[in-house]
Amino acid sequence: MKLLSKRGDEIQILALSGDRIEKGDYLVIDDGTSPKIIVQVFDETYLDSTGIDEEILRDELFTADKMKIIDPDRLQTISYMIRDARILRSKIRGTIVNGKFNPEIGWLPSRAQSSIRRISQKELNGLFENAASHPMSLGKNAGGEEVVIDATDIDGSLTIITGRKESGKSHFAKLLLSELVKQGAYVFVLDLNNEYSGLASDASGNPSDISGRLKILEPGSNMLFTLKYLGKRVLSEILAHALDTPSITVREYMKIWDQMNEEGDISIRNLYNKVNTAKVNDMVRDALVSRYYSMLSTRVFANSDAMGIDFKSLISKHPNGGGFLFSMAKMSPMARRVLVQILLSKLMDLLENEDIPPVFIFAEEAHLYFEHTYWEDAITRMRHFGIFLTFITNQPDSLNVTVYRQADNVFLFNFINEKDLEMIAQSSRIDGETVRELVRSLPSRKCLAIGKAVKDLPVVVKVRELPYDMRGRTKKFFAAKSISSTTAKAA
Repeated sequence: MKLLSKRGDEIQILALSGDRIEKGDYLVIDDGTSPKIIVQVFDETYLDSTGIDEEILRDELFTADKMKIIDPDRLQTISYMIRDARILRSKIRGTIVNGKFNPEIGWLPSRAQSSIRRISQKELNGLFENAASHPMSLGKNAGGEEVVIDATDIDGSLTIITGRKESGKSHFAKLLLSELVKQGAYVFVLDLNNEYSGLASDASGNPSDISGRLKILEPGSNMLFTLKYLGKRVLSEILAHALDTPSITVREYMKIWDQMNEEGDISIRNLYNKVNTAKVNDMVRDALVSRYYSMLSTRVFANSDAMGIDFKSLISKHPNGGGFLFSMAKMSPMARRVLVQILLSKLMDLLENEDIPPVFIFAEEAHLYFEHTYWEDAITRMRHFGIFLTFITNQPDSLNVTVYRQADNVFLFNFINEKDLEMIAQSSRIDGETVRELVRSLPSRKCLAIGKAVKDLPVVVKVRELPYDMRGRTKKFFAAKSISSTTAKAA
């Protein structure tokens, strides 16, 4: 391989057919004098040298006429090598100075004297000061080397997992969840399709290695909250953000709250009595009543203290880390919005008072409820209190541009749509050209990892398999019919 040219932060490298380099691979350029330069290949094309078209045409004519070519000097072999020569388009990622990685570069290496070689993942990892204190294996790179990240780089971060449907993003989210729980973290999962519960079992149906750390919460059963536990502020935010309640109606609810507090009976049952006897005009009373029945229909409000759950208590029962799975499949869109608001607001209260340790929230299919809650506040403020968000979505344009610009880690699965790629390319962690060229060609279960977790050196990862009951696969009519037919024949 030889250094060919440089344009901006792009370096073009000449490679022959024998140079086994793939998209996403890292190369080191070393001229023996300046610091070594690290580049990443993001695209490849053929070398368009002078006369190459005539060479290809000549070869095709000879082949078509079945002419016997005598080539004692092996000139045809050389011609083939020239025609198969490739240009590797690569981005400069940094330099190696005194055996350590440096993101800065201010010079050009010698084009005549430089040697170029592929650098392994292990060698790349060795360029950084500290080894992973909480290692998590994601899978393997193109060279078959294991890709390991540090859980501390997910801690305190905003993370995005996105890709088109059936590309493997939910599988990866489950991998990340299981690894965080094993590391002792507390993860609250908004499980839209009730698929994360499969993590409690292995592929054979036996309890998994994390089954004791998972708690499945279902509305109307063990996912219930008392008004007294939620508090006045949380109720006001539910009304304002999740139920789109007019401000005048919210104020009346706050007055009712104060009355219930004076009576010492803050409950959903007493709220009904107060709403119906409130001294307000008919329009306001209608609004009060309609919001009351909206809350009741969510099936997440408890009538007695004995029925309600407590986040602090949930966490204390799992001293070695836990995953709390909020089953949302049977909830209406309005009920989901209420639950999400409860989760964000109440966790914020507890963290402000330092009643619980920092927590992670996994928002599966976030595009279905993102716009109805104040996620922007969660992104800009809540990380300072200890709420770290992971968005999982197949519609990247449903998330605000602010999300991408503030994202610390992005795990990108396959996208073909140009609009989706442009949206993702707004991430401040990587250039748009790398995103467009690498992501559109990714097969299923492969992702491009970007951000703190990979030390800002993007890497293509083949996500490893998991030893769990992996639910969430697409249910197909003909596959089910085929199984039924086979069963019937066996009987």
